[in-house]
Amino acid sequence: MKLLVFSDVHKYKERLIALLNHYDDIDLTISLGDSELKRTFLESHDIVAIKGNYPFDAGFTEEHILTIDGYRVLLSHGHRYRVQNGIDKLYYRALEESIQVVFYGHTHIPSFDDVEGRLFINPGAVSKSRSLDQESYMIVKTSKAQWIFRWYNAMDHSLIREIRHDF
Repeated sequence: MKLLVFSDVHKYKERLIALLNHYDDIDLTISLGDSELKRTFLESHDIVAIKGNYPFDAGFTEEHILTIDGYRVLLSHGHRYRVQNGIDKLYYRALEESIQVVFYGHTHIPSFDDVEGRLFINPGAVSKSRSLDQESYMIVKTSKAQWIFRWYNAMDHSLIREIRHDF
């Protein structure tokens, strides 16, 4: 399966449209909150979206659990778990729900953490990056045996980083 995962669009609708138009082979598109775009727009593009900490994300759930290639996946913006201070609270939520992979946003910083076999991944931000990297998003290729995580620059789609994880 091929996933497009992004967070923190913050009303940069044209940038998101360009990103969506750049790929024609995506199986699942995920927004991790703070898009500040209308629900009807996200739904019309078949985007699975969750609520961020901005009031403009009204109408979405705070988190969502999916099963992808046999693995339980949690989608969370992360603000409720105070991810800006670390992923400890998010880790305990993953334990509680038997989650293997967690995608979260909020920090605007791309990251990958493997904590006792549970993966915590942040795609960074489509706008207003807070890291040395430019604004970013992810393409994730999944299978039962291996997931490949690739972070890309949101402006020119150049590869920033790749991590392969064998399950």
